[in-house]
Amino acid sequence: MITIKPFDTTQDGRPVLSVKLKNSSGMEAHFITYGAILQRLIVPDAGGFTDVVLGYNDLHSYEEDTFFMGQLVGRSANRIANATVSLDGKKVALSANEGTNHLHGGFEGFGKKIWEVAELEDEVVFSYLSKDGEEGYPGNLETKMFVKLTEENALEMRLEATTDKETIVNLTRHEYFNLNPSSGEGIAKHQLLINGEGILPKTEQNVPDGSVKPVENTQFDLRKLRFLEQPLAQLESGYDHNYVLEKYSKEVPAAVLAAPSGSPKMELYCTQPGIQFYSANGIEKIENKTGTIQGPSPALCLEPQFFPDTPNHPNFPSTVLKPGEQYKHTIMYKFL
Repeated sequence: MITIKPFDTTQDGRPVLSVKLKNSSGMEAHFITYGAILQRLIVPDAGGFTDVVLGYNDLHSYEEDTFFMGQLVGRSANRIANATVSLDGKKVALSANEGTNHLHGGFEGFGKKIWEVAELEDEVVFSYLSKDGEEGYPGNLETKMFVKLTEENALEMRLEATTDKETIVNLTRHEYFNLNPSSGEGIAKHQLLINGEGILPKTEQNVPDGSVKPVENTQFDLRKLRFLEQPLAQLESGYDHNYVLEKYSKEVPAAVLAAPSGSPKMELYCTQPGIQFYSANGIEKIENKTGTIQGPSPALCLEPQFFPDTPNHPNFPSTVLKPGEQYKHTIMYKFL
């Protein structure tokens, strides 16, 4: 079942819609057209149902939010050093919104835009036209997200983009997951698996240095389901690292996240080679829809994507998109 109705109006008077998808098991996914934000994800668990993504009840809080809460992030997720890329043999300056870096698409990335929405046969499509020169990016970029909620309790989001000039595209989702929000506690007692054989070491500017560091015998080794309390205690700044995935497809989960009790459990599938694990250590608390979630690490983000700062590393998989090509990326959250 799909329901589209008014949600609220932005501070400058633009209408925002609510989009709800619901399956026969009672699982629900609530989006809003502001930022294509996933506002609620209500999933079955041993005690009934739980809303497993953090967020706000009102639009004003999303407008003021600086955490990228629940957003579709673009044009380019993560950081680009010196806010500069080379395209068509020329240097292109992007907006520098984190010191000298370009982060998550700039000062007003895709998560601060109003998206169009349309209902298809069994899914909805969000669309946004990013115009030539927005945040410094060349080309008119037509971006679409197709959303489907299956009877197997899987939320599938297919991201597509085309351009009329050579540009950079690296889209991701920025949900803050806490599978036990009613406790008011963070994610230290959650269990996490990431199918990553290596991480990308970072410079003092918080961008990759171009190498890959094996996770074996380190606190970054999450290749088996592991409680997060110990590794979080041993990493002073927590996790904000990009994992190089061993396996990434619609058939093999790139990550698995489980509540302290083991239920609910989420499998994350994606079709990109990296996943940014952000443990939100720097966030002291989040005023969630249902109450305050205390930090450190009130939630965590698992952001499937191409590698950070890819345009400045020829050895990384390319994020260049040319006219006539199509960017495609599928992200799926499946609940067991």
